[in-house]
Amino acid sequence: MGSVSTVRKIDRAYIGGTRRPVTGEVRTLLAPATEMAHATLTCAAPADADAAVAAACAAAPGWQGLESAQRAAFVAAMGEHLRRAAEPLARDFAVEIGTPLAVSRGLHVDPALHVFADAPRLAVRAAAIESIDATAVRRLPLGVAVCITPWNYPLYQIATKIVPALVAGMTVVLKPSELAPRSLDALVEAAQAAALPPGVLNVVFGDAEIGKRLVTHPEIDVVSFTGSTAVGREVAAAAGRALKKVSLELGGKSAGILLRDGDLPAAVRLTVAKCFQNAGQTCAALSRLLVPRKDLDAAAKLAVAAARAYRCGDPFDGETTLGPVISGAQRDKIRAMIERAASAGAELLIGGADRPRETPHGYFIAPTIIRIASAAVEVAREEVFGPVLTLLGYAHEDEAVAIANGTPYGLAAAVWSADLGHADRIARRLRAGSVSLNGARTHPDAPFGGFGASGHGRERGVAALDAYLGTQAVHR
Repeated sequence: MGSVSTVRKIDRAYIGGTRRPVTGEVRTLLAPATEMAHATLTCAAPADADAAVAAACAAAPGWQGLESAQRAAFVAAMGEHLRRAAEPLARDFAVEIGTPLAVSRGLHVDPALHVFADAPRLAVRAAAIESIDATAVRRLPLGVAVCITPWNYPLYQIATKIVPALVAGMTVVLKPSELAPRSLDALVEAAQAAALPPGVLNVVFGDAEIGKRLVTHPEIDVVSFTGSTAVGREVAAAAGRALKKVSLELGGKSAGILLRDGDLPAAVRLTVAKCFQNAGQTCAALSRLLVPRKDLDAAAKLAVAAARAYRCGDPFDGETTLGPVISGAQRDKIRAMIERAASAGAELLIGGADRPRETPHGYFIAPTIIRIASAAVEVAREEVFGPVLTLLGYAHEDEAVAIANGTPYGLAAAVWSADLGHADRIARRLRAGSVSLNGARTHPDAPFGGFGASGHGRERGVAALDAYLGTQAVHR
């Protein structure tokens, strides 16, 4: 396995334009592919979190006083600096997440760079003024935002929050996941290289208590959180008591529906790819495939063949196509769900709870396909966050729609049909914030978010500005 030559020491926050030492808990982080230490991380203490908020508050008037195009120029310059660090960043993600290096840049780095490059377009939208007769309606920044991001797409998730926030005129306190901190050095260097004014962006690592302190801080106006549904509920409750504006991007249990006239091989191939992307650690993963019962056996054979083509192993080996999950705890959770599914009568077609034979180390889950007879089985209703796909047959389209909508989540979905209009009519019935027809790629600037337990609010593109702006009507 590819090894980490040195253990990176991460012991400083970025507050008020400077890196400063912090004094909280020290954690040793293990590379998920090797179970060897790759970094030590010092978390922030409560006083550090308070200092970050104070710096953001102090910087807010000056930042808001700039034109949106001026703010966007700073943000775009940060992106250009990050572009020059693209290859080291891709290697960092291969280490700390276990993403195969062959896909790490395309999966993690390039999408983040796109978001930074989109800053000037966002600036035009942020500055737009609507006229209603003699009344002008403009949008103003709401103040200071705390952005809490997850580990599965570290830099990209940061970009989708801080880029629209900064362009909108917000100052930001960013709390990234303490499980994936390596890209933050490059982000801070980018902010300094772009001469971003001190205090506009502040970065602190910390545990749930630091997160709670930031969410409930009286000087924070907006909370943007991406993570699990369980934690999202706590964030919403804590922020809601203080009447803060909250945007939540949470879990998913997304379904693909093959209609009777759909392309079965394409539907299976693309669903498996979406399910196994990032080792299944994607909130919008298509983790369920619903097919007409007459096609279930054929779908099962195709899915097994597709899963068999994946190779677990060293992320730095060019032959590896499936990396590990993030931690031993996550691996054990997935294994337990697979075992419970088998106990409930599900048919394990390939993979399972055992360690893949080719991986003596690391938190690997074999690519797994499970055939189920009932949508009530836990593995078909709850987010697995691993490379596990469930197959289920349906009798008629109404049943397929009911199954797809039959979980608390509503993040993404897919429909396959030879009749695009038919596919679109089914899509309109799905409780999902994003629907792909016949394998269409997700547009990077389209609104992204969900319904129900998948959260509320939208990220990506101009829709992401809504979390950070309030309207002001000026009557003349």
